[in-house]
Amino acid sequence: MQLDLDPGESVLSPNQRAKRDEIVAAAVAVLLDGGVHACTVRAIAARAGVSKSAVHYYFDDVDGIVDQAMLKATQGWIAWLRAGGSDLAPRIDSSSRRFWLTVNACLAPFAAGDRSLLPLWLEYWAVRARQGRLGELRLLADLLTGYVEELLGLAGISDASGRALGVTAYLLGISMWESLGEVDLVEVERHVGAIAGLVPPRTEEHQPGESG
Repeated sequence: MQLDLDPGESVLSPNQRAKRDEIVAAAVAVLLDGGVHACTVRAIAARAGVSKSAVHYYFDDVDGIVDQAMLKATQGWIAWLRAGGSDLAPRIDSSSRRFWLTVNACLAPFAAGDRSLLPLWLEYWAVRARQGRLGELRLLADLLTGYVEELLGLAGISDASGRALGVTAYLLGISMWESLGEVDLVEVERHVGAIAGLVPPRTEEHQPGESG
Protein backbone atom coordinates (compact mmCIF):
# COMPACT_ATOMS: atom_id res chain seq x y z
CA MET A 1 0.00 0.00 0.00
CA GLN A 2 1.40 3.40 -1.01
CA LEU A 3 0.68 6.12 1.52
CA ASP A 4 1.66 9.77 1.22
CA LEU A 5 0.55 12.79 3.20
CA ASP A 6 1.84 15.14 0.50
CA PRO A 7 1.20 14.09 -3.11
CA GLY A 8 2.78 17.37 -4.30
CA GLU A 9 6.21 15.94 -3.56
CA SER A 10 6.13 14.21 -6.96
CA VAL A 11 6.55 17.54 -8.81
CA LEU A 12 9.92 18.26 -7.19
CA SER A 13 13.20 17.80 -9.03
CA PRO A 14 15.58 15.11 -7.70
CA ASN A 15 17.74 17.75 -5.99
CA GLN A 16 14.72 19.41 -4.42
CA ARG A 17 13.40 16.07 -3.25
CA ALA A 18 16.75 15.28 -1.66
CA LYS A 19 16.77 18.61 0.19
CA ARG A 20 13.21 18.07 1.31
CA ASP A 21 14.11 14.61 2.59
CA GLU A 22 16.97 16.14 4.58
CA ILE A 23 14.52 18.51 6.25
CA VAL A 24 12.13 15.66 7.06
CA ALA A 25 15.02 13.60 8.48
CA ALA A 26 15.99 16.55 10.67
CA ALA A 27 12.38 16.79 11.86
CA VAL A 28 12.43 13.09 12.81
CA ALA A 29 15.55 13.70 14.92
CA VAL A 30 13.97 16.72 16.63
CA LEU A 31 10.79 14.74 17.33
CA LEU A 32 12.70 11.88 18.92
CA ASP A 33 14.76 14.28 21.03
CA GLY A 34 12.02 16.60 22.24
CA GLY A 35 8.59 15.54 21.01
CA VAL A 36 5.97 17.25 18.87
CA HIS A 37 6.03 20.62 20.64
CA ALA A 38 9.82 20.89 20.29
CA CYS A 39 9.51 20.45 16.52
CA THR A 40 9.56 24.11 15.45
CA VAL A 41 10.74 25.53 12.13
CA ARG A 42 13.74 27.05 13.92
CA ALA A 43 14.72 23.73 15.52
CA ILE A 44 14.28 21.80 12.28
CA ALA A 45 16.28 24.34 10.25
CA ALA A 46 19.11 24.26 12.79
CA ARG A 47 19.18 20.46 12.77
CA ALA A 48 19.13 20.33 8.94
CA GLY A 49 21.72 23.10 8.57
CA VAL A 50 19.44 25.23 6.40
CA SER A 51 17.69 28.58 6.75
CA LYS A 52 14.12 28.89 8.01
CA SER A 53 13.14 30.25 4.59
CA ALA A 54 14.41 27.02 3.02
CA VAL A 55 12.12 25.05 5.31
CA HIS A 56 9.17 27.27 4.40
CA TYR A 57 9.95 26.79 0.71
CA TYR A 58 9.10 23.10 0.99
CA PHE A 59 6.40 23.20 3.67
CA ASP A 60 3.50 25.57 4.31
CA ASP A 61 3.64 25.04 8.07
CA VAL A 62 5.34 23.00 10.76
CA ASP A 63 2.37 20.65 11.05
CA GLY A 64 3.04 19.45 7.52
CA ILE A 65 6.66 18.71 8.40
CA VAL A 66 5.66 16.80 11.52
CA ASP A 67 3.13 14.75 9.55
CA GLN A 68 5.75 13.85 6.97
CA ALA A 69 8.32 13.06 9.65
CA MET A 70 5.94 10.72 11.47
CA LEU A 71 5.01 9.01 8.20
CA LYS A 72 8.65 8.57 7.14
CA ALA A 73 9.64 7.29 10.57
CA THR A 74 6.82 4.77 10.60
CA GLN A 75 7.53 3.63 7.04
CA GLY A 76 11.23 3.33 7.87
CA TRP A 77 10.52 1.23 10.94
CA ILE A 78 8.32 -1.14 8.96
CA ALA A 79 10.93 -1.33 6.19
CA TRP A 80 13.53 -2.28 8.82
CA LEU A 81 11.25 -5.06 10.04
CA ARG A 82 10.66 -6.27 6.49
CA ALA A 83 14.42 -6.43 5.96
CA GLY A 84 14.84 -8.77 8.92
CA GLY A 85 15.29 -6.49 11.90
CA SER A 86 17.03 -7.99 14.91
CA ASP A 87 17.28 -11.67 15.82
CA LEU A 88 14.85 -13.36 18.18
CA ALA A 89 15.03 -16.70 19.94
CA PRO A 90 15.67 -19.47 17.37
CA ARG A 91 12.71 -21.50 18.63
CA ILE A 92 10.27 -19.10 16.90
CA ASP A 93 8.81 -20.90 13.90
CA SER A 94 9.03 -19.19 10.52
CA SER A 95 5.28 -18.66 10.11
CA SER A 96 5.01 -16.37 13.12
CA ARG A 97 8.59 -15.10 13.40
CA ARG A 98 8.00 -11.71 11.83
CA PHE A 99 4.94 -11.09 13.97
CA TRP A 100 6.90 -11.66 17.15
CA LEU A 101 9.79 -9.67 15.73
CA THR A 102 7.41 -6.74 15.43
CA VAL A 103 6.14 -7.21 18.98
CA ASN A 104 9.72 -7.44 20.22
CA ALA A 105 10.62 -4.24 18.37
CA CYS A 106 7.77 -2.46 20.17
CA LEU A 107 8.82 -3.76 23.58
CA ALA A 108 12.62 -3.67 23.23
CA PRO A 109 12.97 0.11 23.70
CA PHE A 110 11.22 -0.19 27.06
CA ALA A 111 13.37 -3.12 28.13
CA ALA A 112 16.43 -1.01 27.33
CA GLY A 113 15.10 2.01 29.21
CA ASP A 114 14.40 4.05 26.07
CA ARG A 115 10.87 5.41 26.26
CA SER A 116 11.05 7.91 23.41
CA LEU A 117 9.55 6.10 20.41
CA LEU A 118 6.05 4.87 21.25
CA PRO A 119 5.30 7.77 23.60
CA LEU A 120 6.10 10.04 20.65
CA TRP A 121 3.51 8.17 18.62
CA LEU A 122 0.96 8.69 21.41
CA GLU A 123 1.87 12.36 21.75
CA TYR A 124 1.40 12.86 18.03
CA TRP A 125 -1.94 11.05 18.23
CA ALA A 126 -3.14 13.28 21.07
CA VAL A 127 -2.08 16.51 19.32
CA ARG A 128 -3.73 15.65 16.00
CA ALA A 129 -6.88 14.34 17.69
CA ARG A 130 -7.24 17.61 19.61
CA GLN A 131 -6.78 19.53 16.36
CA GLY A 132 -9.41 17.38 14.67
CA ARG A 133 -6.92 16.29 11.98
CA LEU A 134 -8.11 12.71 11.93
CA GLY A 135 -7.07 12.01 8.34
CA GLU A 136 -3.40 12.09 9.29
CA LEU A 137 -4.07 9.73 12.20
CA ARG A 138 -6.08 7.35 10.04
CA LEU A 139 -3.26 7.18 7.52
CA LEU A 140 -0.66 6.10 10.06
CA ALA A 141 -3.08 3.86 11.96
CA ASP A 142 -3.93 2.03 8.74
CA LEU A 143 -0.24 1.68 7.95
CA LEU A 144 0.55 0.07 11.30
CA THR A 145 -2.57 -2.07 11.51
CA GLY A 146 -2.22 -3.17 7.90
CA TYR A 147 1.29 -4.42 8.54
CA VAL A 148 0.23 -6.36 11.65
CA GLU A 149 -2.70 -7.83 9.68
CA GLU A 150 -0.29 -8.94 6.97
CA LEU A 151 1.93 -10.68 9.53
CA LEU A 152 -1.01 -12.45 11.18
CA GLY A 153 -2.26 -13.60 7.79
CA LEU A 154 1.16 -15.07 7.00
CA ALA A 155 1.04 -16.85 10.36
CA GLY A 156 -2.23 -18.52 9.35
CA ILE A 157 -4.65 -16.46 11.47
CA SER A 158 -8.02 -16.46 9.69
CA ASP A 159 -9.53 -13.39 11.38
CA ALA A 160 -6.33 -11.36 10.97
CA SER A 161 -8.07 -8.02 10.41
CA GLY A 162 -9.91 -7.83 13.73
CA ARG A 163 -7.00 -9.28 15.69
CA ALA A 164 -4.57 -6.83 14.06
CA LEU A 165 -6.60 -3.90 15.35
CA GLY A 166 -6.59 -5.39 18.84
CA VAL A 167 -2.84 -6.06 18.81
CA THR A 168 -1.98 -2.57 17.53
CA ALA A 169 -4.26 -0.88 20.05
CA TYR A 170 -2.85 -2.98 22.87
CA LEU A 171 0.78 -2.23 22.05
CA LEU A 172 0.11 1.51 21.81
CA GLY A 173 -1.85 1.43 25.07
CA ILE A 174 0.72 -0.62 26.98
CA SER A 175 3.37 1.95 26.07
CA MET A 176 1.46 4.46 28.21
CA TRP A 177 1.41 2.10 31.16
CA GLU A 178 5.02 1.05 30.64
CA SER A 179 6.12 4.65 31.15
CA LEU A 180 5.50 3.93 34.85
CA GLY A 181 8.10 1.15 34.65
CA GLU A 182 5.75 -1.45 36.13
CA VAL A 183 5.02 -3.78 33.20
CA ASP A 184 6.25 -7.38 32.96
CA LEU A 185 7.29 -7.67 29.32
CA VAL A 186 6.87 -11.46 29.29
CA GLU A 187 3.33 -11.04 30.58
CA VAL A 188 2.72 -8.47 27.85
CA GLU A 189 3.80 -11.09 25.30
CA ARG A 190 1.23 -13.47 26.75
CA HIS A 191 -1.50 -10.86 26.40
CA VAL A 192 -0.49 -10.08 22.83
CA GLY A 193 -0.47 -13.79 22.04
CA ALA A 194 -4.00 -14.16 23.38
CA ILE A 195 -5.23 -11.27 21.24
CA ALA A 196 -3.37 -12.49 18.17
CA GLY A 197 -4.17 -16.18 18.57
CA LEU A 198 -0.47 -17.13 18.62
CA VAL A 199 1.74 -18.75 21.25
CA PRO A 200 4.37 -16.32 22.62
CA PRO A 201 7.96 -17.41 21.91
CA ARG A 202 9.13 -17.12 25.51
CA THR A 203 6.15 -18.79 27.20
CA GLU A 204 8.04 -22.04 27.81
CA GLU A 205 11.04 -20.15 29.24
CA HIS A 206 9.07 -18.72 32.17
CA GLN A 207 7.03 -20.60 34.73
CA PRO A 208 3.81 -19.00 36.05
CA GLY A 209 4.64 -16.34 38.59
CA GLU A 210 8.11 -15.62 37.25
CA SER A 211 8.95 -12.08 36.20
CA GLY A 212 10.58 -11.26 32.86
